Order: sequence, then structure tokens, then C-alpha cells
Amino acid sequence: MRIAFAVDKPKGLDSTIAGRFGRAEYFVIVDLDENGGVVKVEEFRNPGAESGSGAGVKSAQFLVDKKVDAAVGPSFGPNASAILTELGIKTISMAPGTPLKEALERIKDIHT
Repeated sequence: MRIAFAVDKPKGLDSTIAGRFGRAEYFVIVDLDENGGVVKVEEFRNPGAESGSGAGVKSAQFLVDKKVDAAVGPSFGPNASAILTELGIKTISMAPGTPLKEALERIKDIHT
């Protein structure tokens, strides 16, 4: 499973969930093996973060291009949500400031 987390500062697994999905400064993408173990952690600057408009759409398209299975953020706007859902990417809401490790454990409990 490949999961993208919207974060404000790129601190790998020590990051926290951003206050906004489309304008989050970074995405941390975590690859899990079939047992839920972390295989790979990558950090990417969010191309939608400084967009004048359509930040959520740009962010969603970026995650589509990165071939993620799920996106985690505080909430998702209607356009970003529609794109992600239509393309089979699960959206998972977590409160802003939630530690990425905690969010990851919650997801693993549900999906493994």
C-alpha cells in the first residue's frame, strides 16, 4: 500500500498532518509491505501549495501521478475529493497536528 500524508514540514515519519490538504507544503509518501511494515518513505514538495487557485486539484493530480492508494489530510475539498475518489484513491481524514506515526498506525489497524 502506498499512502500520501499532507504535512507542513518534511520530517519523514516524525511529520504531523497539515492544516489544509491542497495547500500543505509537502507530502510524505509511505510504502507499506503486505504485513504493514514500512518499506520506503519519500518527501515531496506539494505543487499545489503556492497555487493561486485550484490547489486541491493540483495536489490531487500530483498524488495520482505518484500512484498512491490513499491520501491522508485534515479534510478534502470537493474537487480534490472527486478526482481522488474517481481514480480509486481512498481519502482518509485526520485532525491537523496528528503525528504521522499515529495516523499510520490507525490506518494499518483498519487496512491490514
